[in-house]
Amino acid sequence: MPNWLSYPHTLLRVFSIAACLWAVVFAPRVLAQEVGAGSAAWLYQVEQYVPDQGAPARLAAAQRSLLRVLSRTSGLASVPRVPVIADALKNPERYYSKYVYFDPSDLGAKRRNQIDNARQVGTKTLALRFDFQPTVIKQLARNAQLPTWWSRRASTLAWMVLDEPSGRAVVDHGTLAVGGALDFAAYQRGLPVLLPLMDLQDSVQVNAGVIWGKFTDVLDQASQRYRADQYLVGRFSVQEILGERFYTGEWLLRSATGESSQYVSGANIDNVAELGVQMATQSLLDQHLVFAKTSTKHQLVVQGVDTLQAYADLLNYLGSLEFVDAVELASMQQGQLTLRIDTMATDQQLQALLLDDGRFARPRLSPDAEPVSAQLAEIEFFDDPAQTPQIDFIWLGEI
Repeated sequence: MPNWLSYPHTLLRVFSIAACLWAVVFAPRVLAQEVGAGSAAWLYQVEQYVPDQGAPARLAAAQRSLLRVLSRTSGLASVPRVPVIADALKNPERYYSKYVYFDPSDLGAKRRNQIDNARQVGTKTLALRFDFQPTVIKQLARNAQLPTWWSRRASTLAWMVLDEPSGRAVVDHGTLAVGGALDFAAYQRGLPVLLPLMDLQDSVQVNAGVIWGKFTDVLDQASQRYRADQYLVGRFSVQEILGERFYTGEWLLRSATGESSQYVSGANIDNVAELGVQMATQSLLDQHLVFAKTSTKHQLVVQGVDTLQAYADLLNYLGSLEFVDAVELASMQQGQLTLRIDTMATDQQLQALLLDDGRFARPRLSPDAEPVSAQLAEIEFFDDPAQTPQIDFIWLGEI
């Protein structure tokens, strides 16, 4: 039996023929697929406390949940009630695949706090979970001209210290009252937020004084273990009046694009949490939000696709991205693919989003080539398929 791997040219021809046949017969055009697999699934799942299992209560909960999903996927804090949305709210059952009632006492304290209307209701003995359909939600958002926020969400770490009469204390994942407010606000917006463990490793580097003093050089170092894409620094004085706690202080956001800060005075903990989450969310939206508009074609040259499985994985991956409407094979030769991508993303957004995920890399053309970060500014995509693309990507596959 011949060893096909010992005949590279034969193997390449076999692969090229097989891949082309697969592309022509089975997948000449890969339409955008359903998103929500893996870590993105939670964006399309909403839980609501309900008073009973009656149809009116379920309808009201479904309407609130549909608006919540649209808020998470569009990045909008408030979804506009345009006619398309108003019509969808009349029959929200068209947009979810299933619902189930459950006893919230079976959940941990953190999960109970993340239930969508946890801060608005008193009785919390029955809850309802909706699982929405990503492809249907995407089409609804498109029809309503809502923007798209990529479901691969960057995470935010929150360093926070409270100055109380008893002294200054760091807020960690075990601080339920304050941490719970931050969790709730972040979960509503679809923003992954982490609170530090404040274990021995953290405590060696960070204390209340470091956070209060905003010593970002120390916090930069301490944040690395969490692999967060950006971090918040919150420092607030707490004053209690007639049994109510009020917070005065500031949030500092430190991200790859720089620093920003906002002050708050005499606010309750929910307002403080919402402000911090809004700052972190807006920073990410500025980079990753794709506005609704007519799709345009872009050409993409990809290297490193040397097996039929890698080819299928590449097309499936590109087709699963919310901001990609369709992927079409234009040509293939010697392991190099030229693809046409229909997307609402701008040129720079498409570049950044593809590279940010870790499955693509820019090839080094020579030992003296600039690093990827320096090359990004030089990348160009072409809306006209007749033009020859001037960029290459290397497909790295699953990460």
